[in-house]
Amino acid sequence: MATIQQTERKRVSIEWKQDWHDKAIDLCAAARRNGARALAEDVAKSLLSASGITVPHGIRIAGHSDATEPALAGLKHPLVAKVLTREGAHKSDFGGVRIGLKSAKEVAGAIRQMSVAAQKAGIDAEGFLVEEQAEAQGVELVVGGLIDPRFGPCVMVGLGGIFTEIFADVAFRVCPITASDALEMLKELKGSRILTGARGRQPVDMDAVVSALVCFGGQQGVLMTLQNEVREIEMNPLIAGTKGAVAVDARVILAESPAVFPKVAPPIDPTAVLAAYRHLFRPRSIAVLGASENGKSPGNAIIRYSKKFGFAGKLIPVHPRAEQIEGLPTVSSLSNLEEAADFAYVAIGADAAVSALEQAQGKARFVQVMSSGFGEVEHGIEKERRLLAAAKAADFRLLGPNCLGVHSPRGGLTFVEDADPEPGTVGIISQSGGLAVDLISRGAERGLKFSAVTTLGNSADVKPVDLLEYHFCDPETQVIGLYLEDVKDGRRFVQRLVEHMGEKPVVLLVGGRTAAGGRAAASHTGSMAADTRLWDGIARQTGAVIADTLNEFIDILLLMQMRSGGKKRPTRNVVLFGNGGGTSVLAADAFARLGLETPTLSKPVLDRLLALDLPPGTGLNNPVDTPANTLLHQDGAVAGKILDILLKEQACDAIVLHINLPVFMKSVNRTVDVIGGLVREAVRVRRENVDAPRILLVLRSDGAEATENRRRADRLAALAAGIPVFDELPETAKALRGLAHWEACHYAR
Repeated sequence: MATIQQTERKRVSIEWKQDWHDKAIDLCAAARRNGARALAEDVAKSLLSASGITVPHGIRIAGHSDATEPALAGLKHPLVAKVLTREGAHKSDFGGVRIGLKSAKEVAGAIRQMSVAAQKAGIDAEGFLVEEQAEAQGVELVVGGLIDPRFGPCVMVGLGGIFTEIFADVAFRVCPITASDALEMLKELKGSRILTGARGRQPVDMDAVVSALVCFGGQQGVLMTLQNEVREIEMNPLIAGTKGAVAVDARVILAESPAVFPKVAPPIDPTAVLAAYRHLFRPRSIAVLGASENGKSPGNAIIRYSKKFGFAGKLIPVHPRAEQIEGLPTVSSLSNLEEAADFAYVAIGADAAVSALEQAQGKARFVQVMSSGFGEVEHGIEKERRLLAAAKAADFRLLGPNCLGVHSPRGGLTFVEDADPEPGTVGIISQSGGLAVDLISRGAERGLKFSAVTTLGNSADVKPVDLLEYHFCDPETQVIGLYLEDVKDGRRFVQRLVEHMGEKPVVLLVGGRTAAGGRAAASHTGSMAADTRLWDGIARQTGAVIADTLNEFIDILLLMQMRSGGKKRPTRNVVLFGNGGGTSVLAADAFARLGLETPTLSKPVLDRLLALDLPPGTGLNNPVDTPANTLLHQDGAVAGKILDILLKEQACDAIVLHINLPVFMKSVNRTVDVIGGLVREAVRVRRENVDAPRILLVLRSDGAEATENRRRADRLAALAAGIPVFDELPETAKALRGLAHWEACHYAR
């Protein structure tokens, strides 16, 4: 192993050569066997240096008597002295560090004091590190790595040094990261301008900081190398100067036992993936366990729904006694099927389900278990293990257990009564059956058209990432939505998102995202690693869009589904056009908070609007505020003229047309159908200007039955023309922000 005297970047390569990765793993394993909770700082820094990260020059000594002038002769003053411990304690918490030491005598005195402090704190000091003090000029960063149980190694960077938790100015990514990832992380920090030279400061050496981050969390970095051996690694601070970046402090917290994270997955084979799931989404035969003669069981509902939905294949009720169910002949068990069913729906008790499937060798290609009582409860864990073993032995893929089913319009399969049978381009993967039902029903009302909606429940076998791969390959799916509660195979999940970034929009609704994940805070990194920060980092790293609510999820999916047209650039500049001055002003604020701008219109566009000779009270500075009296002008035809002019605004990426429906429905002048005219004009200009700024329609209601009926009719007309319709302006802003986030990745490809 390299000694601390050899930790300068050029010299350490001689000692460690090219096999430092293997030596690092062996070193951590040996320390764990010896009862250490952490690596001593000198050892930790030697690992960092071996990976290419600059650390201070220093030596290790046993005690104060070794702090002599000859021993310290190779070090440049001022010096720093630190207690070395394998317990992972913060040295500053118990007085285990001294800085600004200018002689061997001062070093010896500091070591005496630290020895007493460590003893009082119950810290076992196994030696002392004396090293050159880094120059004070620079910006203190914290760089940390933690091993997340779902995603594996994750890297964090933030500003603040010891104040990191107070400032909470950090960015996360899942490893391995690239130089581009590292640079984007630094740009995300609220204090990023400090790094680039704000208020007369000298800019730091960004190349050196990026290099340190990649050496730390890149494919060949120290965190990826030690992912199975450690719990956390931290450089705090990493001082970024005008020339270089130095890891002044380093902590490596060992895992209690070695872990094994999956290796990087091979690339997707689209032909194989599509072939593997063909029988799930377009089954030729469906066997149903759980339909009864009285017609009141979940299995009966599936048979009736499928018939009504248009399933053209063979439906086979499975029942041990009945000869006929729902007018269909039965078989007594899956094992008695003449040939394997493409899809089997199981809605019987957990114990019975396990027994039935353990005897179903070769009798099904996909089995979806609706039944609960498996791994979601403690007493069902063993049953789920048996269920999974049965799937492997019988060579079928298992969906669930504890899930409702599959909704496939093209396959004629659904678990929702009166579901819309028209196929679409939105593929949904949900770990909640109830939320999937809500999504199918409410989504249809809003205009979503699905290629498939699949519920996975416990995801014992088929996992969200498996179906994510399928939808990436499926040409009939153009937008992918996922509701997640427990990401399994998280590394592959993020890997696939990165590999296909910008190809198809991916929208995530993540349950429990604000939880801290039960992570013990052994470091600043651990205390900052709330799930919300990890997911935000994943969104930035992959181009996926995160929604906070089901309504926002639907809004973003709808806009993604109807994203055709528009300028070939990320959406940024928006024109607001409609009735309601206060509403428009508040909306402009909402758009601005989300990074969307409502810039003043160009002079040529303003001149053309002024030439319309609009009534007094009309505002033309964006928002374009058109009170009811204005929109009634020229018997309502003026709305189309305004839209035509706004579409010529070259800086505009989107036009949000908002209509306060009750104002016109309660108007004295009802001879003019302003609402219908506005919608018709929006439809016309959309059809005539495919490549012009996209148009979004907001139909605001007061909740009255008549208003809601009118909104429903106008929504259908707009949707038919490819215009997405929203209920309120702030929600529209959130959807546009999601689209802009994805577009930034899409147009960068």
